[in-house]
Amino acid sequence: MSLDYIRKIVSGKKARFVDKAAQVDLDLVYVTDRIIIMGYPAAGVSALYRNRRRDVLKFINSRHGDKWWIWNLCPLYEKAYSPESMHNRVSRYPFPDHHPPPLPLLPLAVREMTAWLQGDPERIAIIHCKAGKGRSGTLLCSYLLSLPQLPPPPQLDRSYGHKELKKRLEQRKSEDHSDAGSAARTSLSEEYEHVSGPEAESQTAEMDHEGEGWVIIGGGQHVAPIQVDSSAASASGERAPTPTRSEIIHVDTPIGSVARSTTSSMTTISGPSPPPSIRIAVTTHPVNPIDVGDEGRPGDKGQEDREDGKVDDVFKMHSSRRMKPSSTGRGVSIPSQRRWCRYVNLLFQKHVPPSYLSSEPSRVKLVSITILLHPASGWQKPLASLIVGSDEGNGKAWASVARYDDAYVDELNHRGGSGQGVRSEITWGGVGGDGRYDTHKMFRSCGKMVPGDLSEEIRDAMPGISEGLNVHHLVPQVSEASQDLILDRNREVRLKYHLGSLPLGWSWLIPAFHLPEPTTSGAGLSIHTLTLPRSQLDFAVGPGSSVHSIHVRFQDVASAEGGNPARLLSEDEEKKTGMKDDMGEGMVKEEAAK
Repeated sequence: MSLDYIRKIVSGKKARFVDKAAQVDLDLVYVTDRIIIMGYPAAGVSALYRNRRRDVLKFINSRHGDKWWIWNLCPLYEKAYSPESMHNRVSRYPFPDHHPPPLPLLPLAVREMTAWLQGDPERIAIIHCKAGKGRSGTLLCSYLLSLPQLPPPPQLDRSYGHKELKKRLEQRKSEDHSDAGSAARTSLSEEYEHVSGPEAESQTAEMDHEGEGWVIIGGGQHVAPIQVDSSAASASGERAPTPTRSEIIHVDTPIGSVARSTTSSMTTISGPSPPPSIRIAVTTHPVNPIDVGDEGRPGDKGQEDREDGKVDDVFKMHSSRRMKPSSTGRGVSIPSQRRWCRYVNLLFQKHVPPSYLSSEPSRVKLVSITILLHPASGWQKPLASLIVGSDEGNGKAWASVARYDDAYVDELNHRGGSGQGVRSEITWGGVGGDGRYDTHKMFRSCGKMVPGDLSEEIRDAMPGISEGLNVHHLVPQVSEASQDLILDRNREVRLKYHLGSLPLGWSWLIPAFHLPEPTTSGAGLSIHTLTLPRSQLDFAVGPGSSVHSIHVRFQDVASAEGGNPARLLSEDEEKKTGMKDDMGEGMVKEEAAK
């Protein structure tokens, strides 16, 4: 059986790039002529079912010379390769599989992509995570949302694989029989042969060997090497010219208007100089609050951020290029990742909620979570009784509350990702650094929701409750330190829902984008309910398919009340409280463990 056949099965519904002249079949696609999304460039065992790293290098070197740069979104614990194996042309912006990142990460990555592409009109940007879909799509859509206009799909023949190119040439031939059209077709065909022909293949044949490399993590007395698969730059040891890690790109463009052109040369690579001021402005009437979901019509209440159609057009463009033509799936299909793209759009459109950028602490209390489940039926009843004690699972529901590591988010904010006027510089290499934030689980629990009493007042305030649904009402678990679960209004929070030992799905959100702005008087009395239908939960499959909706209640905290947000628990504390759960978080130490 051909390994390419296995790779196609693993690739699933995603588009692939087949270049018969260069003899490569890759999980890769040109979203535009200047942006590529691809699956992980693997070596060793992983290369049996993912893109072979040597094939990726052969492909991009033959087509783009030294004018490419990679944005790698995989944490070291999940997938790792030495930067040297990709000519040191890699920037790392790690965050876990199946999840959105800390929000400040996206403007930083977009800023670096913009600087790279503006430096030379022939440069291309390559984005990958593991499968090259959700996380890669989140960053790609964020970049496209930063542009004043959506770029067109690929215009050059070189940006299309064998089958697509054949269709393009046939269509062009049928539409244009003039001599001028024939000359244009000949010119483009020659360009394609020049890029992908036998000569290009021979120029990169020297890349077809692999070696071993090391990633050094930690710092000070806590330095540790991780051996990873790598591919040598070339047989002769020569590498294409590339900026070093000490070289800095200075960009004089505010994040709020990060890209005015994708072709002008506005980037300089130089020694240290006064860094730019990075600031995201706020309009007088921000589009706030927004719905947690994007299933309503653009422009409706809660969907004003989609009124101009840009967010939807970006999603459609990514899906049309990343997915197979026969697929009806979304490129960014995880609801929380789509939600993050809407947040980023508000940032770039200068419609961000004022409380998100406020230098003053702004807190909310997580008052309760009410889970509405369809009752088990038929063959599901005995299974539910076996697992959770009854088909209703009464008293068995709970939820964990988590956020990203505070030190990681502080680092992103320090680099200017929050847009709070922090002066910072773009340094090649991204924010992954020495691995201190991504060799272990990148977010941890800060609270637990357990069964509580559901009053008639709360029941009456909950839309959608009916006699036919099982109701599970959760309240914060009381601790010696506090009876309240206080969160930062402008920080990400993950709510993961369980019924006994069964996960029902999870959701990420930033309260500031979905709650009315706090008032100066009576703020402590305001309670807001966010309703998430099952379609807005991440991975609500299997047991999660029984979810009807989830209602999350937040209460404003008056500034005078203060209070620190719930602290992050250690791994031992997570175990003791029963919240140690890595399921669905990409904690697969494949190559990093070698």
